[in-house]
Amino acid sequence: MTASSDVTRLSRRGLMGLGAGLGAVAVGAAVAPTTASARPGGSARRAVSMAMHVHSSFSEGGSWAAGGGGASMMAQLDQATRNGVDVVWWTDHDWRMNAYGYFQEIGFDGTPEGGKLTWTRQVEGSLAAGRHAFVADPHSTQESGRALQVEATAAGQGWSTCWLWAKAGNSFYSTNLSDTTLTVDVLGEQLGPDAELVVQLETSNRPATADRPAGLYLLEYRVGLEDGRSLDTPLTGVVTTRATGGWQTLTMDPVADVRRFWPDLVAGDTGLARIRFGVRVREGATGRACFDRFRFLRGPDIVQDPVTTQRELMDELATRYPQVTQALGSEVSMIRHMNVYMTDFELYPYPPTGKAPSLDPTVEGAQRVVDWYHDRGALVQYNHPETTVEEFVATRALGADLVEVPGEDDEVVAERLALFDAAARNAVFLTATSQLDDHAGRDWAGLRHGFVTSAWADSTEVPDLLEAMAAGRLWSHHLSRAPQARMDLVARGRSVMGQVLRTQASVLPLELVAQGLPEGTTLEVVVGLCDRTGATEPAVERHAVPVPPARGRPTRFLLERAGGRYLRVEARDADGSLLAMGNPVWLLPSDADVVVPPARRSLD
Repeated sequence: MTASSDVTRLSRRGLMGLGAGLGAVAVGAAVAPTTASARPGGSARRAVSMAMHVHSSFSEGGSWAAGGGGASMMAQLDQATRNGVDVVWWTDHDWRMNAYGYFQEIGFDGTPEGGKLTWTRQVEGSLAAGRHAFVADPHSTQESGRALQVEATAAGQGWSTCWLWAKAGNSFYSTNLSDTTLTVDVLGEQLGPDAELVVQLETSNRPATADRPAGLYLLEYRVGLEDGRSLDTPLTGVVTTRATGGWQTLTMDPVADVRRFWPDLVAGDTGLARIRFGVRVREGATGRACFDRFRFLRGPDIVQDPVTTQRELMDELATRYPQVTQALGSEVSMIRHMNVYMTDFELYPYPPTGKAPSLDPTVEGAQRVVDWYHDRGALVQYNHPETTVEEFVATRALGADLVEVPGEDDEVVAERLALFDAAARNAVFLTATSQLDDHAGRDWAGLRHGFVTSAWADSTEVPDLLEAMAAGRLWSHHLSRAPQARMDLVARGRSVMGQVLRTQASVLPLELVAQGLPEGTTLEVVVGLCDRTGATEPAVERHAVPVPPARGRPTRFLLERAGGRYLRVEARDADGSLLAMGNPVWLLPSDADVVVPPARRSLD
């Protein structure tokens, strides 16, 4: 198909008519803004802010240095509310949602167990001595092999613990705990009033609620002198089982226990970030215990239908956070990471696998998944691209519709802008979005990469958001440094940001909408060639233009078409760091042989 059938055509008369009243202005120059007010885009569309890359209890945890654990859906919705974000797209790792290739057991043999399992000793409190070993005797009578033996001696009066953290390679057990039971065989070799065996499940971070502080919720399953159930701290629930003197099986139902300890929570919104096995002691006592035959018993709500499970949690949480629209997508991660946005999300059907699968890094693997989702009407986003500009252009960004640009540090942003501009030069029509990519749910605005993406959309309903995303009516801005930023490109009273215009006219008069920017902002118009030659070097010119007054008319700019150009706008702070950026408009000759996505073909 040629461009003549699928790109908006504007006559020379029509385009020149857009500039009536501008006066004699040089092509490629800005005109100072006036004080007359104008609505951005000249339509009833509203600015809708979106967190487009958000992880929850269905993904792995956050940084251990930042406190470990992972975000609950509740924590992320709390962050959205605090930061005035209208929409949260849930984009948990698809393969984690259904525990694809996950550990189903831990044998305590002291080996990687086929899943890059490592053991890290951690001490809480003050110990006079602590040791661990993987021993052939004693071990559970239910299976052969070794068991983990842990011994600790207290140095003081208070409780101290010698832990062994079972760290599975690439978090091969971290996901939501709905419909999941855990079991482990344990032996209390030396226990008493001052020595207990303990298994700890580190679950999800949650916001402050019901007079409890924000933080990471823990479940501890102990073996001691008596059965019991108590709160050790406001965020630590303890289930104690009486020691039998021999091997016994602990059965753990984490979601049920969360519900019993904290009935005000949405218990199903509980993830598993970390498992630790240990002995806790006090008053100079010595304790010794063995652990063997750990089992993950996951039911169909996770293994077969996690999408329905997460949707049910969304419905339950919607009553608590009615001001935030929730939309379900996923980060497809057994290939190069890509977010999927669609009305009725479904998981990609990966082939059967053994334990600890590796992602397929090939171009072909990514394109196969992109095609599968495109066939189902989805939009696909290339996440945090780490590739060469040559591959990015040659593969047309793997066939993706959107790409993350703002995020992380200035150097990374510059690299991604170079990818984006090289693609734009070759008529690869991508919508730039931002990388929030938060796993913690603690402080979005405090993140260096705390960017969100806003859209000019008719509503916060998913079909309207998808239409805006496909059309390119998006801009990205930092939550704390430019929270109220609004950006658009307007021609003849209509938004043309993201559009592709083919015409015989030589110039396009534009109004540059840039509102809500902080004092000291530098506004730059980036004009790039779109010569479609396959060249992989961006060819851009930067023009400093006035920031429109808060209640004034947008800055005007004349874009010269020549053999093909595009224009986008950036806002930067005094140090040159990106605050906000909009998406381009492309202006091409009437005979340009390009194929354009349908959503970019009109001015509306």
